[in-house]
Amino acid sequence: MKIGIDIVEIERFREKLEANPKLRDRLFTRGEVEYCGKFSDPVPHLAGTFAAKEAVIKTLGKNPGWRKIEIRRRENGLPEVYLEGELLKGSLSISHTRHTVVAVFLLFL
Repeated sequence: MKIGIDIVEIERFREKLEANPKLRDRLFTRGEVEYCGKFSDPVPHLAGTFAAKEAVIKTLGKNPGWRKIEIRRRENGLPEVYLEGELLKGSLSISHTRHTVVAVFLLFL
């Protein structure tokens, strides 16, 4: 098993997205943007998705491409990680406060 963890400051992430409008499309899949867009403020959820992708990258030891990693939600809301369309065997947790978001991914080998 490998573990990856990442933490993101929500307002700092918001500033990055506002400063570079193309960043959202570079980092996230259409499904991720649609999911996060369901919330009144999508930025904390985008930040959580970004933190999750960073945690996954840390377990893989490389970045295969931001949009090749996709964070999807099951019907019950639990997040899952897909790499190039294939479900990764692991466990993902994303947690928010008003100011930060943290993600932990356990990759089962």
